[in-house]
Amino acid sequence: MLEKTKLAFFVIETRAGWTVRVDGFVYPLCASLTDAVVRATREAQAAGRLGFASVVLTRPTSDRPYEIRWMYGRDACPPVALEEPRHAPPSLRSDARH
Repeated sequence: MLEKTKLAFFVIETRAGWTVRVDGFVYPLCASLTDAVVRATREAQAAGRLGFASVVLTRPTSDRPYEIRWMYGRDACPPVALEEPRHAPPSLRSDARH
């Protein structure tokens, strides 16, 4: 039996916000760690369904090693976002009355 290809999704803090990196690809910035973990986990789950042994890795601080936050096949489902959805202010929405 063939071993699955390993695919790691790194959640990384930058000066501009949080991002996810995997196999040389960088996802768009996220506003928070929670949003980045949710994005990484959803992508890792999709990769797992395609046959990859995927994991989400986070690092509590820059001087600590990465830790496994989520693993396909071990963790039942991706986490849900803990933050409220963000809506544009009324002045920027197309349905706002002027």
